[in-house]
Amino acid sequence: MNWAAFERRVQTYLYPGWIEAWQIRRVRRSLLRRPAYSRNSQQRRLFVDISVIRSHDAGTGIQRVVRAVATQLLESPPPGWTVHAVSATRKLPYHAVDWPSSDTTADNTPLAFQQGDLFLGLDFALDTVRIHRRQLADLKRRGGSLWFVMYDLLPVQRPEWFSDKNVIRFGKWLRVIASLADGFYCISTPVEEELRKELAQRFQIADDYRTHTLPMGWDLATRRPSTGIPDDFDTLLEQLEQRPTALMVGTLEPRKGHGDVLAAFNSLWQESGNYNLVFVGRPGWKTETLQTAIRRHQLSGKQLFWLDNASDEALSRLYAACDGVLMASHAEGFGLPLIEALGYGKPVLARDLPIFRQHEEKGVDYFKSGMSAALLGQHIAKWLDTAETHTIRQPVAVPSWSDTTQAILSSLIDEPA
Repeated sequence: MNWAAFERRVQTYLYPGWIEAWQIRRVRRSLLRRPAYSRNSQQRRLFVDISVIRSHDAGTGIQRVVRAVATQLLESPPPGWTVHAVSATRKLPYHAVDWPSSDTTADNTPLAFQQGDLFLGLDFALDTVRIHRRQLADLKRRGGSLWFVMYDLLPVQRPEWFSDKNVIRFGKWLRVIASLADGFYCISTPVEEELRKELAQRFQIADDYRTHTLPMGWDLATRRPSTGIPDDFDTLLEQLEQRPTALMVGTLEPRKGHGDVLAAFNSLWQESGNYNLVFVGRPGWKTETLQTAIRRHQLSGKQLFWLDNASDEALSRLYAACDGVLMASHAEGFGLPLIEALGYGKPVLARDLPIFRQHEEKGVDYFKSGMSAALLGQHIAKWLDTAETHTIRQPVAVPSWSDTTQAILSSLIDEPA
């Protein structure tokens, strides 16, 4: 047994659910006794947490959200507010930063909070939120508010899909935000419902916080996109033009379904199938065997391609070049590549999950879980062969990042300090 697995067992033994819930409710009650904000001519301050993306932008879906929303909030603050990018590390508490500058001589003075301040936990900062929870609690005691973006709850719902270490980190983060948060921005209605259920069942918290569901944007090029094109990228695009191409975007991790898709294409290729498969995503956890299979595949570089460090610029061109986008995830909080594909006017074939069914009216097609590799391969081939006849029935109805940010700003106007 590794150390992380041992720690999980010890925590469960030492802190059973009822003690954990009691502790969190006690903290929430103590923080309710904060000074009331008196509205006057003073502008309120919005602190936007970009701790993770500032130290390392891995180009994941979450970081595309952070980059787009943070940029627009900083460029277009709502009337009566000033917006500040903030960051923290294990050693440095939350402080204002000049993002995206990487100036190491910047002032690292800890934030001095005042009544009416609002902290937006936009980044998925599992460690810094936990380490600096006392600093965040101080904001609330001084009359501020804390809101966090909730991307999904999968590490507590399906821990087998994640490393023990990340399950522990997520659980600690969830306990901190459950004790501090005034509200949550959820990236989909199912996530909002799951969050309310989790807070009620795990911590007996039901009615002293608010939630809003955010529309997710798709327009990669509009908000500080990452740039850079891999070597021989034009040659790759020429190869993709030679035969029908399916694109799959997302970190290689167990829940994303890359293994199912590769098995389906292996079946197609054994039948002399003239198709391309492109994976775009960082190497993740618990997929070492799959990663090796992709890199050593006999069709690697010919009909099978894996870009493990693609910029937004490269991804945008791949969306434009492919014939369709596959969404094979077994679970998602939202599934950003799906909405990105629709924004580019590309057909989508998705696993038949409730989270993806909400886009059915936009022209998304579906496949059932549990199909054999051969049947799934045939299904994909038929879909790709008719890709040019697919029509996205509502291409104009795809939200942009402006819609995402405007939803946040609209809620701020009504946010009671």
